[in-house]
Amino acid sequence: MQTMLIMSLARYKGIPVRWQSGFMLHPCNVNLHDWCEVYYEGSGWVPLDMSFQKLHSSNEKIANFYQTGIDAYRLIINDELSTGFSPTKKYLRSEPFDFQRGELEWKGGNIYFGKWDYTIDVKNIE
Repeated sequence: MQTMLIMSLARYKGIPVRWQSGFMLHPCNVNLHDWCEVYYEGSGWVPLDMSFQKLHSSNEKIANFYQTGIDAYRLIINDELSTGFSPTKKYLRSEPFDFQRGELEWKGGNIYFGKWDYTIDVKNIE
């Protein structure tokens, strides 16, 4: 909801902004997440994530991590909001806004999130 609020405010002021969602791949913590990107002339699309703040640390690299170093920890699944699928779904969607987890259906209807499971295994490469 924070992302939708900042997007609404930015668009109201004429600032180009777009939705993104997918996974945050924090060390030892993988989770679904939403954020947006703002377009800056000369720089292009830059991630803007209202979910994080400056960390409490005397080390500036750690303190500013969420403002300057988070991009390597994002896996973008979606770069638009409420768009259709290809091939087109025949039944109602499980998630009307985005599809980070994916969508499943069969000839008998949609298969909602509580009826199937997924895993994502992230390995750090150094």
